[in-house]
Amino acid sequence: MPTTARPRQRAGAPAQDRHPVALDGPPESIEWLIDNAEAYARLLQALRGARRSVRIAQLALDADCVAFEQPDDVAGAPSPRAGGDVLAETLCAIGARGDLEVSVLLNATLLLDTAKSLRRFLASVGAHGIQLRGVGHFPRLLHAKMIIIDGTDAFLIGSPFVNGYWDDRRHRPVDPRRPRRELAGRPLHDVSVRVTGPVVDGLDAMFCELWNDAPVVSADETRPLAPHRTPASMPSVGGALRLVRTLSPGASPGMPEGATEILDACLDAIDSARSLIYIEQQYLSARPVVAALAAALRREPALEIVAVLNQNPDITAYRAWQTARLAEWGLLEHPRVGVFALWSTEPRDTTGRLAINQVFVHSKVLAIDDRWATIGSANLDGVSLHSYGDDFQGWLGRRLFRGVRNVEANVVVDEMSGGVRLAGAVADLRRRLWSEHLGMSDDDVAEGRSGPWLELWRQRASGNVAALNAGLAAATTTSGMRGFVLPYSPRAAPAEQLADVGVCASSAGLDLCFDPGWLELHLSPYWVRNMFS
Repeated sequence: MPTTARPRQRAGAPAQDRHPVALDGPPESIEWLIDNAEAYARLLQALRGARRSVRIAQLALDADCVAFEQPDDVAGAPSPRAGGDVLAETLCAIGARGDLEVSVLLNATLLLDTAKSLRRFLASVGAHGIQLRGVGHFPRLLHAKMIIIDGTDAFLIGSPFVNGYWDDRRHRPVDPRRPRRELAGRPLHDVSVRVTGPVVDGLDAMFCELWNDAPVVSADETRPLAPHRTPASMPSVGGALRLVRTLSPGASPGMPEGATEILDACLDAIDSARSLIYIEQQYLSARPVVAALAAALRREPALEIVAVLNQNPDITAYRAWQTARLAEWGLLEHPRVGVFALWSTEPRDTTGRLAINQVFVHSKVLAIDDRWATIGSANLDGVSLHSYGDDFQGWLGRRLFRGVRNVEANVVVDEMSGGVRLAGAVADLRRRLWSEHLGMSDDDVAEGRSGPWLELWRQRASGNVAALNAGLAAATTTSGMRGFVLPYSPRAAPAEQLADVGVCASSAGLDLCFDPGWLELHLSPYWVRNMFS
């Protein structure tokens, strides 16, 4: 069994006697936003109602990004821009009012820089009411995705504001609103969250600190920002809803040593798990996290782990890293661990065949025992938690990227720490996610259901394998599957993955929508193109 030292330096953690203090403003609340059709609809509503300020920190914001908010049940094949608002144009309209502050902070490194193109767009339309700055500290990224409205309302959005990341709960295999540019047109599942209360003060203060430390490019961006209110503590310790962060050394003037608060929170929660750990993640490769999961299984004989992961991450190295970590710690074959992937199917007109595509999981969800959860921008990988170098196998990569961390922001919901208003919030998140993935009602996945959870997932996954092999003509649903879940496969190519879990695509009449060649499987061409676009 491999061994991994657990980083417990808790860099930047505040003194343990600093507890959140109720300030003037709305009480703490949380609203889960499942998939980006729902998240964008709620966000656009809040943006249009802004009265004092809009503060946005994002990995990327394309000038042509369309925020669709139409209902999920709209029939037919929509046009690429029908029913949506161009987000940059919405911000211009808000800024043109002149009575509120609009500030946008973007990542601006070699790996990804949309600040330049957005600045050109704002100049072309004569927008003068928007401040824009870029953060360029290669190789780390500004990966936090937060929007603070009037200092009282905050969103942690799962996805960057680029068109390839939009989707609704149907996850149609092909949708013209999702161009191929970022994820080869694959359906996308993501989770965002809206919060109010003292945690917003911490997010607002974090934004202002990052903004004031960012370089100024033009005279329009010189104005420093101050938080709307001084946070009681950042992060709050011991509260039911609190902010946790990841920061590289030097990323934040107020924390020169950086911070690994998200990793510390995750490890503490896994250490306390008793019955269920639910993971829904874009990447799962952080050695300390996987080691903690294995230790929890040894400690608790009744503990189950359900993990929903990507078959083919956008950065292709993660597929091998993720599979290697799971194999090293025996999680792929463990009887109390279920690892699953999401796939979407839809009839091909009248041909009697099914289109099938991977659903790209972009969520950053970790939930424990229906009482604790964290969600935000941080993946369960080295660069989001403690050290990018820790993900690499070879000496050179581990050395070059040792200690490199992105700027990340998560919230933690801990129902054991009080907070009557948040009671049941974690169970509600799990029910909504499982209902979508498994194609079941909320009651079928509600707390108190008899029987182990893992058995339910395995039954639905094996049932979907059988349904796909039966073909559309013999299927009990128009798509052949119930929900989206299939077993996870360690194989590299989608056709190989389906065969590995028992689906014979050719005899079942399946048309693969995502069938990458060698280059796409191994060299992340979409990321390389974005670097030089």
